[in-house]
Amino acid sequence: MLAVTIALLAGASVVAVLSIGDASNLVRGASQAEQRNAGVLVSLVTSQTNATGTYVWLYDYGWTSEPVKAVYVQGEAVHWSSTCGGDWTDGLCAITIVPPQRGGLTVVVGEVSIEATV
Repeated sequence: MLAVTIALLAGASVVAVLSIGDASNLVRGASQAEQRNAGVLVSLVTSQTNATGTYVWLYDYGWTSEPVKAVYVQGEAVHWSSTCGGDWTDGLCAITIVPPQRGGLTVVVGEVSIEATV
């Protein structure tokens, strides 16, 4: 009788562990789908202005990525370059603005606008 009870408990434990793994995969898949529906998840890491230019670092911590579309300082479009190409998912992007700029900064990534003061 003890052997039967141990066997039943071991079987239940295996089923519980497998269920946890399946639930984890289900939650991960649902969160990725919701993130895709919500758009790009990008945040401003830091910015710096010095004599050589203005530098802005962004981090994309989502499952989808969009390129940087535009950069504005004080509402005016500025010339910029960046290290992020089309897909920089789960990565860091450095934006360089030369000559140095000061004021309100807006970076447009996909449909997301990120604002800061430089």
